[in-house]
Amino acid sequence: MGPVQTVWLAPFPAMNVIRVKPGVEFAVIAPGGFMLLEAINEAARAIGHDVTITSGTDGQHSGPEDPHHRGEAYDVRSHDVPDKHALLYEIEKRLNLAYFYVFLEDEGTPNEHIHGQVRKGAVYPPLDAHFTPSDLDSGDL
Repeated sequence: MGPVQTVWLAPFPAMNVIRVKPGVEFAVIAPGGFMLLEAINEAARAIGHDVTITSGTDGQHSGPEDPHHRGEAYDVRSHDVPDKHALLYEIEKRLNLAYFYVFLEDEGTPNEHIHGQVRKGAVYPPLDAHFTPSDLDSGDL
């Protein structure tokens, strides 16, 4: 057996992530909801700070048709983020804004947060984005 080698590992880079406020529920996550979560997670890494989801499918919202209840909207805490406008920008740039809407809600109040959702009236994924193997055979793609 040869000499023992010491291997030095570089420290892990910061792993900023999504955190979830206690009590937040994700009873359903629609495809658009997954896109929002992905954008929020990537934005956390981009700004170098954990972010906290404060509302999913739980809570009081604007009624039964609210996108939160469909798993198409999330609220993100902005009070503890060093630059809330940078976070907003980083989320927006990762989404197709024809299908998504993200804004700083109630800015300057105790209820301030970033709200992101599938844009009202939009369908995500778009209906024309789906195809079947027979589409490939027909040459329609």
